[in-house]
Amino acid sequence: MPKKKIYTVATSHLDTVWSWDFETTVSQYIYNTLVDNFKLFEKYPSYKFSFEGSYRYELMEEYYPELFDKMKDYIAKGRWNVCGSAFENGDTNIPSPEALFRNILFGNSYFDEKFGKRSVDIYLPDCFGFGWALPAIERHSNLMGFTTQKLAWGSAYGIPFDIGKWQGVDGSEVYASINPHDYYYTLTKLRDWDFVLNKFKENEKYDLNDTYIFHGIGDRGGAPDEKSVAFVEEEIKKNDESDIEVIAASADEIYHDIENNYTDEQKAKLPVWKNEFVMQNHGVGGYTSRAIGKRWNRRCEELADISERAGVISSYLGLTDYNQNAINRSWKRFIAHQFHDDMPGTSCQRVYKRSWNDYAVSMNQFTNELEASMLPVSSLMKTDFCSGIPVMVYNPVEADRRGAVTLRLDDVSSSYVRVYDEKGREIKSQVTPLENGVLELVFVADVKSLGTRVYDVRPSDRPCCVKSEISINSDNAMENQKYIVTLNRKGNISSILDKELDEKEILKEPITLGLFNYTGSKEWPAWEMNFKEANKDADRIPNVVTVTVLEQGPARVSFKVVQSDRKSTFTNIIALTDGCDIVEVYSEIEWQNLRTLAKNKFSFTAENEKATFDLGLGAIERGNMSEKLFEVPAQKWVDLTDKSGEFGVSVLSECKYGWDKYKDNTLRLTAIHTPKRNYRIDSMQSFMDLGLNRYSFAIFSHNGKAQAKTQLEARKFVTPMTAYVTTKHQGKLKNEYSFGSVSSNDVIIRAIKKAENSDEIIVRLNEGANSEVENFTLTLGEGIQSAREIYASEEEKGSAVVENGKLVTSFKPYEIKSFALKLKPSSIDSLKTESVPVLLNYDKNIITKKGEKGDFEYTIPSTLVPDEIMANGTLFKLNKGDKNALICQGQKIKLGGNANKLVLLCASMAGDKKASFILGSKKEEKTVLSAFERFAAWDLYDYGETAYIKSGKIGYEFTHCHKDGEVQFAKQMFFFLVEFELGGENEITLPNDSDIVILSASEVNAPYGKLVSPTYDEVEKRPFTFKLNLKEKIQYAYNKCVWQLHDKDNFIKDNNKGKDY
Repeated sequence: MPKKKIYTVATSHLDTVWSWDFETTVSQYIYNTLVDNFKLFEKYPSYKFSFEGSYRYELMEEYYPELFDKMKDYIAKGRWNVCGSAFENGDTNIPSPEALFRNILFGNSYFDEKFGKRSVDIYLPDCFGFGWALPAIERHSNLMGFTTQKLAWGSAYGIPFDIGKWQGVDGSEVYASINPHDYYYTLTKLRDWDFVLNKFKENEKYDLNDTYIFHGIGDRGGAPDEKSVAFVEEEIKKNDESDIEVIAASADEIYHDIENNYTDEQKAKLPVWKNEFVMQNHGVGGYTSRAIGKRWNRRCEELADISERAGVISSYLGLTDYNQNAINRSWKRFIAHQFHDDMPGTSCQRVYKRSWNDYAVSMNQFTNELEASMLPVSSLMKTDFCSGIPVMVYNPVEADRRGAVTLRLDDVSSSYVRVYDEKGREIKSQVTPLENGVLELVFVADVKSLGTRVYDVRPSDRPCCVKSEISINSDNAMENQKYIVTLNRKGNISSILDKELDEKEILKEPITLGLFNYTGSKEWPAWEMNFKEANKDADRIPNVVTVTVLEQGPARVSFKVVQSDRKSTFTNIIALTDGCDIVEVYSEIEWQNLRTLAKNKFSFTAENEKATFDLGLGAIERGNMSEKLFEVPAQKWVDLTDKSGEFGVSVLSECKYGWDKYKDNTLRLTAIHTPKRNYRIDSMQSFMDLGLNRYSFAIFSHNGKAQAKTQLEARKFVTPMTAYVTTKHQGKLKNEYSFGSVSSNDVIIRAIKKAENSDEIIVRLNEGANSEVENFTLTLGEGIQSAREIYASEEEKGSAVVENGKLVTSFKPYEIKSFALKLKPSSIDSLKTESVPVLLNYDKNIITKKGEKGDFEYTIPSTLVPDEIMANGTLFKLNKGDKNALICQGQKIKLGGNANKLVLLCASMAGDKKASFILGSKKEEKTVLSAFERFAAWDLYDYGETAYIKSGKIGYEFTHCHKDGEVQFAKQMFFFLVEFELGGENEITLPNDSDIVILSASEVNAPYGKLVSPTYDEVEKRPFTFKLNLKEKIQYAYNKCVWQLHDKDNFIKDNNKGKDY
């Protein structure tokens, strides 16, 4: 009989942030993890250590290069083991599956590049529940194992086994170890430990002789207690005389052994779990907490996707090089904040200053790359039919699409504009005047799959007068081709009649925002919710203030509803668009209510004991809420199809993830939860989400079961089309272009990107309607030349079929496939955008080695400076010599005279600056943004801070800097793009302001134009108006008392005024 085996895994869980900030992690905990483990390696020859998250390894390489090199030797010897496969050991419920794929791609690619190693596990000791898509994501990333101990904290389904198989929503399976005991544990017994013996006994049922045990430390890194390491060392020495073998194992060693050493019969006996692993309570509040981070995370995910698709189109047409470096840096910047104590909103509040700023930086840079790719495409479009302003619209979704596009136009002399297509037919449109002479234009565009189309926007003294089938009136009713929507006197939607369903009423009750008197969890306020407080009707709903007609145009109609409750104000824009199939609601809440829970309630005429919840990859059916499973996650939609199967209603969510199914006919979407308690003084979770909150949702009713239609409507809702002003010219792409199409929208394109290590195009496809799809075809460009099937990790998987220039494949329900494609070359002749460096007389040193001083108080570490930077379509060459920066002192800079645009890569060393440049003889005022101030912030009322987002284009981020030669841990420096249209000028005079520093400058021959659609939130600096009443002040003071602390370590240093960065 084979010996039983105990796989002991030594670990050191390190929260990148939690009850401390990122600076502390970098300056202390990363260092401690290295040196503390080195000491144990030298003393205990059997000791093996596993450490997850390539992000942490990147930090080691950036800040401690000598220790990093020493660690590499231990990795080569198998002593230090990389694990977890991912860049960041993040949350798995809020991030999209594509973000999880990238997390793994970046993680294992880094491990492979630096150490020649790949791990095969997802290693998440401390995440708050795990969605049913995760096994599918793992298998499609060429992984085989999943490890966590967190189910012991209250899994909604218990812990079904010790070691077994977890089957995903698509039927794929991974091995799973889900009861390894606490990672923060010192071992003093093993062979005679009841916990281990009971696991062995349970595992005997499955002919399984192995078990898995953690020991180590958390959550601040370091190394396991030496007593634990010494104990394991001694136990290993007893292996020859014992029938139980103790192994000092790497985190994924057991999965290799099961895969390679177990017979097929043994594998088939392993227990199988075919469901999700979400939590009963611990973590369910995290679906909603710190709401702006979730909104901006979703915008990052969407902007990353559409900018990648745009980059592939532009590079395929020979217009630009795909800017992989900028795109990947932006991906990694926001994935870092999907960490399991960051994304769920459970960290101390100062952490979110960095998090929210980083989201904004990535949104900005994705937008830059989107513009840099699509403007050159506009240069190939036929626009010479336009008598007004040529505008190109981009549809990044793989379906022909009709919908509203929003854009802002400046320098328009008329009061109105009207929109026409290439045949001179007027398009339904409407104009709203904004400040400073800007017009906001909304029109209904029809654009092909993955395509672009040109429209003629003509100045006019009259608005569009095209007859429309949409209407709105002062009796609180509005109508389009599909719906008749009525509001009641309180301003809530009280009736939705679906005309395509014979004017069937789909609402049982008005849609309301229910407000609950709320205490929340005593121990874990942001993490958890209170079932008893949520499992009831709302205590009240807001009172109506005003209901007004906001839009009354032929393209879109809308009501603006303002409501109030106590000190909070609720503004909803309820809209119908011509020819569209959803009822849209855009909510903005000025949240001032303490100890309150807010949930949108949707009661439909459809009834069913089960509803279908989007997993992002597949979907899951869940029943009505129970104490075991009451608050549950979903990605973009939840559908309630009537038990008759005749009709159903989907609720689409732009950035809210927490739901409950209150009754057979009722869904509720959690908007905000602000609990009573803080957790820590500096966590201030009792102030969570006070201030400005924005989110949106939509209603889509349908005939029968319509999951493919729901998927498509949800994607269109969260991924609007964008518009670009261009010039009049002939165009080889004509006035309308489609880069690709699919044979069935049952299959979703999850990604189109450039391969990491080749010139191939990566396409990820996912069956989304829970059906089998045979002979599916994909067309891209002028045809596909060759294809091979790959994993999401971009490792080889197998061959693929191409017929007549199309990829041909089939899908099982919810199956996901990735392919590396080579396209037939484009027949379109095009000119690539070229950048020419401007000769600058550099006079200062801003790039320094550690220990060296430069000519500025803060300098850029030489190890972080690349040879060149590509940003927003402009290539900059960086000078690494002794003089590498130019301060502005009124110098005249000669230009080549052959380009149409000049771009400076620059920043202010002393706050945002207004600067006067002289181009030829014309003065141009520009804003040069601060290298050090946050680009964006959001309301944090305990600090007296309010929201803003700056305008400008971020060129590059340096992740830390030096001060007088000393490392400034995690103190970022940003450099920005300042652009000039040259108009034939060949000289520019710089401002006389020595605080403005130029790193590089380039002249560019680029197509004229700009992106004119907003792509993310816009907020001017808000005044601080929040006030507490006497009762609230007393509660605030009480919550700040020392005896209210949890996790009391370092509370004096980590006080509520926490340091800025």
